[in-house]
Amino acid sequence: MPKDGKQTRLPHDQSFDVVIVGGGINGISVYRELSLQGVKVLLLEKEDFCSKASGALSRMIHGGLRYLENGEFELVKESLAERNRLLANAPHYVQPLVTTIPIFSRWSGLVYALFNFTGMMNKPSRRGALVVKLGLWFYDFFTRHDQQLPKHRFSSKANTLARWPQFDPSVQCSADYYDAWISAPERLAIELLQDTKDGKHSESIACNYTELVARDGSNFSIRDTLTGEIVNVTAGKLVNATGAWIDKTNVRIGLKSDYLQGTKGSHIIVKHSDLFAQLKGHMVFYENPEGRVCILFPYYDKVLIGSTDIPVADPDSATCTEDEIIYMIDSLKAIFPHLVIDREDIVYQFSGVRPLPSVKTSTTGQIPRSHSLQVDDSEDGNVRTYSLIGGKWTTFRAFGEEVADQILADLQQERQISTVNRAIGGGLNFPQTERERQAFIQDLQVTFGINEASASLMLQRYGTGCMSVLRFTTKSDDAVLTHLPDYTQRELAYLIEQESVCKTLDVLQRRTSIAIQGRINQAVLVEVTQVVAATLGWNDAQIKHDLAESCQLLRVHHGLDLNLEQVEKLIVATLSDTYAY
Repeated sequence: MPKDGKQTRLPHDQSFDVVIVGGGINGISVYRELSLQGVKVLLLEKEDFCSKASGALSRMIHGGLRYLENGEFELVKESLAERNRLLANAPHYVQPLVTTIPIFSRWSGLVYALFNFTGMMNKPSRRGALVVKLGLWFYDFFTRHDQQLPKHRFSSKANTLARWPQFDPSVQCSADYYDAWISAPERLAIELLQDTKDGKHSESIACNYTELVARDGSNFSIRDTLTGEIVNVTAGKLVNATGAWIDKTNVRIGLKSDYLQGTKGSHIIVKHSDLFAQLKGHMVFYENPEGRVCILFPYYDKVLIGSTDIPVADPDSATCTEDEIIYMIDSLKAIFPHLVIDREDIVYQFSGVRPLPSVKTSTTGQIPRSHSLQVDDSEDGNVRTYSLIGGKWTTFRAFGEEVADQILADLQQERQISTVNRAIGGGLNFPQTERERQAFIQDLQVTFGINEASASLMLQRYGTGCMSVLRFTTKSDDAVLTHLPDYTQRELAYLIEQESVCKTLDVLQRRTSIAIQGRINQAVLVEVTQVVAATLGWNDAQIKHDLAESCQLLRVHHGLDLNLEQVEKLIVATLSDTYAY
C-alpha cells in the first residue's frame, strides 16, 4: 500500500489484451514474454509473487535425470538446454553444481527401468551402475553441441570411500555429473517482472495480493485482497497459471476441467557443520532402499534436504508434516549411517504442491513432469482460456515462450523479441572471470564509497543490479540493522518501494533469503517489520496485524514457533522509533 494509504494498486476500467491469473514462475514467464512483444497484459496473484509452489522448489536447475526412466526424453533435452541458458542469462543466481550419486550395485534397477515405460512395474528399486551410466550418457549426449559443464565420470569403490569416508561402506562405486542450483529464485522472478519496465512495455501491469473474483462475458472483476477494493477490467484472453488451483480457477470463470492432480514436495534446511563439511560443495543424489530419490546439498551455510512426493487433494492444506521430516532425516541413514541429524538442527522447512497432469499411474514418481497447454473457449464465446499444466522452474522460459507464441498466433501478431539469449536482471553484463569480478568490485568501492566486503556482498546478492540498490542506499544516511548486520535500513527500504512489498514476509521470504537461511527469530522479525512499517506508513493496528499473520504463517508452514506475545511487547517498546529514508 502507498504511504498515504489511499491510492489504489489496481487498474480501473482498463482494457487488456490478456489477463494472467497466477503469479508463480510460469505466469510470470508468460507475462514477460507477452509484454516484451508489446501485448498489454494484466497479471494477478492472490498472494505474493512466487509464494506457493514456485517458492518451494528444491533450489535446483536441472535436466531431470530421473525423468529418463519415464521415457520423458524431450523434457530432459529441453531442461538441459534451458539449464544452460539460465547459466548464461542469470549467472548471478544460477551456478554449476557438481552432483555425486552413490551406487550400491551393478545391475539393480535395470528391469524396473525397462518395464517402467509400459507401466508394468509399480515399485521402483535402487538404480545400479548400469542404469546410472545409461542416464548420464543421455545427459552428455543431449548437451553435446552445447557442453557448458564437464561430462560425467565414475569412481571406484576405493576412490569413492577415500573421498567420502562417511558413506555407507557397502557402496560399490559413485558417479559425478553436473547440474546447477539457484541461490535466489524468488529474486529472479522479480527481475523477470522488471524486465518489461520500459517505455515500450509499460502498459502491462503486475499486481500481487489481487484475485480474480468473477467473469461476465469479457468483463473481469478483480479484488485487492488487502483493502477489499473491487475493480473491473476487460480482456478477450485469460491465462490460467494458478498451478495446483487450475481446476478451481476454471470453475470460477465458468469452465469445467479436470486437468490437474497435485503431489506435495517438502524440504528441510538444517544447520549441521559436520554434514556441511562432508559435502565439500557437492550435491548428493541418493535413494532410499525403496528407490525414492532424495537430495541434499550445501545451501548458503546450511544444508538443504528433500524431498517427498505425496498425493494431495487440497493444495491449501499442504504443509511439511512431522512424518515427512522423520522420513527425510531417516533417509540420510542410507548414505551417511553414522551422521545424526537432530530435530533441533532444522532451522526452516517448506512445502509446495507440484501441478502435475491428471493421469493414472501406479506411483507418484511415474506421473509425467512435462508441461502442456490446454486451450478452451467460453460457452459465450467471449474469452479464450489457456490453462498451463505442469511445468518446473528449469523450463519456465520455454513454457512461457510456448504459451506466448500460441497467444500471439491467436492475436495475429508476430514475435518481436526472443528471450533465448536475453539476460535477466542482474545477469546483464555480469563479470565472467575472477579478474572481471574484482574489477567490478573495485569500481563499486570507488563509485559508492563502500568497502570490498560490502561491494562483494551486493554483487552476490543482486548481480549487476546492485548498482541501482547502491545508488539508493548511498543517497542519504543509512544504518545497518542491529540483528541483521549484513543488511541496512535503506537496502530493505529500496526493496519495499521498488518491488511491490506489501507484508513483512514478502521481504523475509521472497525479496531476500533471510528466512530460508534460517535467520528469523523474534528480534529479526520485529526489526524488519519496523522497516516495512516505516516505509509503507503503517499505523499501530496494521503493524500488529502483520506481526500476528507472520507468526502464524511461520509456525504452520515453516516450523518456526515465535512467541507472538513477546513479539508484540518488543514492537510496542520500539514503536516510537522512526526510520528516515
